[in-house]
Amino acid sequence: MTRAPATIALLLLAAACARSEDATLEPTDANQALEKVETVRPDNADDEVALGEWRDSLQDEQRALEFGPMGAAPLFSLRCDARRGVVLQRHGLAASGDLPVMLVSVGSETRRLAVTGSGGTNPMLRATLNGSDQLLAALGSADSPIAIRIGDTPPLNLPPSPMIGAYVSRCASGGTALPSAAADGNSAAPAENATAPAGN
Repeated sequence: MTRAPATIALLLLAAACARSEDATLEPTDANQALEKVETVRPDNADDEVALGEWRDSLQDEQRALEFGPMGAAPLFSLRCDARRGVVLQRHGLAASGDLPVMLVSVGSETRRLAVTGSGGTNPMLRATLNGSDQLLAALGSADSPIAIRIGDTPPLNLPPSPMIGAYVSRCASGGTALPSAAADGNSAAPAENATAPAGN
């Protein structure tokens, strides 16, 4: 009969050890679950749309469409080229050594474009789209942010705007050149109408 209490004591000790082992496993499992959540949690930092607005401007006597904060240098701009295509300009970036590529994404359309660089007080990297490129049509009709990525730098996410489509159309028609006297958008209309009195 003296063996029964000893047996019960051993069984209780074994049960306590089992509970102790189970207790030490739970935090490990919880930590692993937390690590899995952290692994699949999306990083939305690259999805933020840049602060600023689209605005008409002049660059070297030619009408351009710029994006950036009001009163500050542009972050990005569009200019027509001589072949009625569009030059995409990422301002404020200078590349040394091998030039990176410009990765442009609009909805399901993505293009890797070769770039050229220019230095000076306002360095920039330029890429060109010809007038028949499908990406150009996507830029003009975008209803979601336009992502511009240069090399390993964070993307510049630009808000869509109907101004882009209007500017792309001007490039296609070759109608963006302005006289040097045109200092703002309001000067364009008199310049276009100035040919009417010339026939008199």
